[in-house]
Amino acid sequence: MSPCVLATRLLIFSAFCGLVIADQIIHDPIKDFCRRHQHQTCVIDSKVYVDGGLVYYGTGVNLDSQPETNDRLVYGDLASISEGAPALYGNLSKGSNVPSVSGGVLWPDQVNKLFYLFGGEYNNASVNSFSDGLWYYDTISNTWSQSPFDGSQTKISWPAFGGSAVTEEGIAWYYGGYLNNKTVPNWAGAPLMLNSLVSYDMTKRTWTNNTEGIARAEGTLQYITAGSRGMLIYFGGRETLANGNVSYTDMSQIQIYDIANSRWYTQTATAGIDDDIPRKRRGFCANTVWAKDHSSYNIYMYGGIASDETALGDIYILSLPSFTWIPYPYSQQKQWSGGKAWASCALVKNSQMIVTSGFYTNSTKTGCDVATIGGQHTLFPGQESIEQGTVYHALAADVVKYRVPGIVTAVIGGDTDGKATLKSPTSGWATSALAVGFGTTYAGLARTATRSLPASSSTPTTSGLSASTVPSSKSSSNVGAIAGGAVGGAVFLIAIIALALYLRSRRKLAKPITNTAHNSTAQDNRFSTAGEKHFSMSKGSTMYSPHPQGSPRPPSELHGYGTGQQHHSPGSEWIQPLPFAHEYETQQTYYPPPRDPLHSPSSPHSNSAELPIANTPGPSELSAVRSPQPTRGNV
Repeated sequence: MSPCVLATRLLIFSAFCGLVIADQIIHDPIKDFCRRHQHQTCVIDSKVYVDGGLVYYGTGVNLDSQPETNDRLVYGDLASISEGAPALYGNLSKGSNVPSVSGGVLWPDQVNKLFYLFGGEYNNASVNSFSDGLWYYDTISNTWSQSPFDGSQTKISWPAFGGSAVTEEGIAWYYGGYLNNKTVPNWAGAPLMLNSLVSYDMTKRTWTNNTEGIARAEGTLQYITAGSRGMLIYFGGRETLANGNVSYTDMSQIQIYDIANSRWYTQTATAGIDDDIPRKRRGFCANTVWAKDHSSYNIYMYGGIASDETALGDIYILSLPSFTWIPYPYSQQKQWSGGKAWASCALVKNSQMIVTSGFYTNSTKTGCDVATIGGQHTLFPGQESIEQGTVYHALAADVVKYRVPGIVTAVIGGDTDGKATLKSPTSGWATSALAVGFGTTYAGLARTATRSLPASSSTPTTSGLSASTVPSSKSSSNVGAIAGGAVGGAVFLIAIIALALYLRSRRKLAKPITNTAHNSTAQDNRFSTAGEKHFSMSKGSTMYSPHPQGSPRPPSELHGYGTGQQHHSPGSEWIQPLPFAHEYETQQTYYPPPRDPLHSPSSPHSNSAELPIANTPGPSELSAVRSPQPTRGNV
């Protein structure tokens, strides 16, 4: 082979290698962001952590776009909100052995400055067995670890898309969800909807599993301080009926779990304004704030997937103990071309909320979701929304407590500090036990850290990061640039080798071979470690509504878990909402997404049930007991 041919082939090969490497470039989680959904979030001190889920990168989304698994841990700095939303960073550590899942939860341990990752679906990755300890992240040291395995864990499954809440005692709760081939290794058969209520003691690191009641999934579980040890409130999502069929849950039926008595109850909620009760839905996000005097607990709910499989963009408040639904603001439209599902709702300073991104079902939405601020939409749940004349507004450093808004006090009485006068459901209590429970306020137990913490841990900063993740401030955290440099370096190195071989061959042709050794070295391209960098956000409107921008539906991420026939309506008409106003534009056709056979059961009528003994790796995880309806009436 001639030297010229050899050199040419080597150069072609080097170019090919460059293309292969370029195809594997890691996206910058901040600069390349377009939108995300099915992620999990939590707030610890001055940081909002965003983990896992599915994410789109680039400048837009079309029908051929496919979301990628987010394997990065991102956080927003609540101490830096000069541009209306937290400054975002993507330089926290997360090894490849730590699960990156969709539809999981983060359980924050506020006292020990940790959060635990539980549940979720593995996407495009091997499903890990939940046989080791629970993964947790140390916000002080920027490290992931696994808690020691406890024998009580043998009765616990690894579900996805269940409801979750954490109490002041440091107990994390998880209700319902699904088991399938993306959550359990070697799973066979249709996805299974669960009827289990799991708890995890973050101090003792032990588990309990209470399997009873109705199988449910994709609703919300919220904690309130009513009762002698607090209560868990669950609503929405889907449930398995007595005949085995799966149905969307009636939003007027609210499930209450009394922690002290370990009892479930069902209470009927009514409309507070104009007979307006939210549409049935799943995949929404919610968070709870309460009045200063605990006279009312107000659960704010955003978006979700309606029973016709279209996304919603509304906000409702479920006010307790009156059990009234209140639209926020007053009038709610019934159709949303910009509705979203599987967003996250993070409560900040018990007075402001961040709705992060979400999933558009409308395929005409091709733009990114306010990419310059990571898809963050900020709002006031309290009286500030009335005073400012808008629900969506930039975060404000001086808003540090919840003031009950007039839209709520107009229904339940009282003022911004509480003093609610409507303290029972207009339909009457389902049981006297609930009347007694809601007449009591749980003060909570004072927890202390079980490990040594630095004095500055109450306001953690990046000083807690390891040196390998916080280099010189002159370094750049642009992962794309680093990967691009690696590609260029690899191509350059291969080209140098090819040229050296070519010149060596020329020398061999020009003179006889001698015993002289020709030693040469090539310098590696070295790149400084990426530093922590703040990518500034847009200074546009100070009102970050979720609806002015959007992205289309990918090839069906809707989960057909245990459902009957889904009702897609190709000819249905949608109304485009104007930003920040409830007015109507011209109608446009909604294009329902195609089903993804990988995410759909083989039969559209596959039913859910309690965990059977067969076809599951751990029959002891959920006892095969009868599932009674939540208790009604006197007990």
